[in-house]
Amino acid sequence: MYTGCMENYFARLLLTSELDDPIYFAKIHQQIADLEKQRIAHFNVHGPMNAEYVVLMGELNMAYLQARDTSSELEIAQQIYQTNQNLYGDEDERTVEALIALGLSYLDDGQSEMAQGIATSLLSLNWSEENAPAYDLYIDVLCFQADIQHVKELYPQELVIRKHVLSLLEELTGSVSSQAVMARCALAFCLEKLKRYKQALDHYLVVRSYLDSDEQFATEAEKIGLMVHIGRCYRKLGNFVDAVVLYHWAHKRADKLFGPSSSLAQKMKKLVGVIDGANQ
Repeated sequence: MYTGCMENYFARLLLTSELDDPIYFAKIHQQIADLEKQRIAHFNVHGPMNAEYVVLMGELNMAYLQARDTSSELEIAQQIYQTNQNLYGDEDERTVEALIALGLSYLDDGQSEMAQGIATSLLSLNWSEENAPAYDLYIDVLCFQADIQHVKELYPQELVIRKHVLSLLEELTGSVSSQAVMARCALAFCLEKLKRYKQALDHYLVVRSYLDSDEQFATEAEKIGLMVHIGRCYRKLGNFVDAVVLYHWAHKRADKLFGPSSSLAQKMKKLVGVIDGANQ
């Protein structure tokens, strides 16, 4: 069973930053403040060389990621990796997982060459050996390499990996597992970047059907973003009727859930104005 920690690719569908919401912004920064207090208190009593401290640091790393504070995110990721090295050694799966997370933090911080160096070293491991790290970590490494290609806008190279990851996950977990659906979303987004709108649309529609059956899997903002991407594919394919319907649905949904003055509702208002104007 795949239990890896794949990135949330639904977040790429977002039309505006969640940090534009004052409530979300305040919540994230309060979470960081609370975690920093816990970290210091734990450090003062137990020191850094224990699993509980690593867990706390992992939560702090995620909070800084959500706050888009990439330098702090990277600093925490470096500490987690070094601590796991000291506690468990280089070959332990927990250390490998921490190295993947460190690479992703370098990528978030705009240091793609540092990220690529880590990805290359991880891909060079003999994953078929009996004592090799778990196969789910190999899938995470493949996703990490695809993320690097995406940041570098090397979409054809990214596409090869995205297809491979989806086929692996469908074989391991089934086509409707949450991880397979997440991988399908990443594949669709890559195809859209390549302007292969028909193929992107086919995958987006599968993702949409999954989200309709599992309301807790994505945030409302991510669902609205998905519908806009589907609408964009329809528009690029010349199906303006369906595109208009989806854009208007997304606008009404954003108004209802986040308020007319929210950044998401305002963004949708502009998009609706553009597509309505194009159809007059």
